[in-house]
Amino acid sequence: MLLAAVAAVIIPASLLRAPYIMRQVNLTELAQRADIIVQGRVIEARYEMLPGYPNIPTVLVTLQVEKMLHGPTDQRFTFREYLPGPAGLARMGKRGYLVGQRLLLFLPNSSPYGLSSPLGREQGRFQITRDQRGNEVLANGFGNAGLFKNVAEEAGKGGATLSARQLRVTSLVRGPAPLDDFVSLVQHLASMPRTE
Repeated sequence: MLLAAVAAVIIPASLLRAPYIMRQVNLTELAQRADIIVQGRVIEARYEMLPGYPNIPTVLVTLQVEKMLHGPTDQRFTFREYLPGPAGLARMGKRGYLVGQRLLLFLPNSSPYGLSSPLGREQGRFQITRDQRGNEVLANGFGNAGLFKNVAEEAGKGGATLSARQLRVTSLVRGPAPLDDFVSLVQHLASMPRTE
């Protein structure tokens, strides 16, 4: 009886988390699947319910565009992301957006409800910072772990010739990548045939 009660509590909780378990994607897949690849600074992050749906928490994010690697050429870019979980907890989680943050995002086009979120969740959301030497670097929510796996091989098969600096980036196992070399690599990968 006790075992059945424990199972009834554990199983539903694990089923609720199941939709948020994702497979690992590499940079080639991010670059080829993204409809929008944007680098910019967050100038507004407004946490609010989805218009017309008072129980669906979202964040409306506006970026001052520094570089649009793929997508519209506007100076500002705005998207709305669904935030799973209770609105208060979602707001304070590591997926929060803060004014002043510099990000590079891989996004699909918005859904019919006006929602979009980085591909692969934290895998397609990169925070731009400076290393100890003052160089601009970026890393996703997983510290870039697995991000560059097979990228050089896939680029070669897709007909892209990578520079020595780009190849150096693809050799990283984890940790921050140099921003300029990363952006250059993404531009090469995004020019390859797109995948769905």
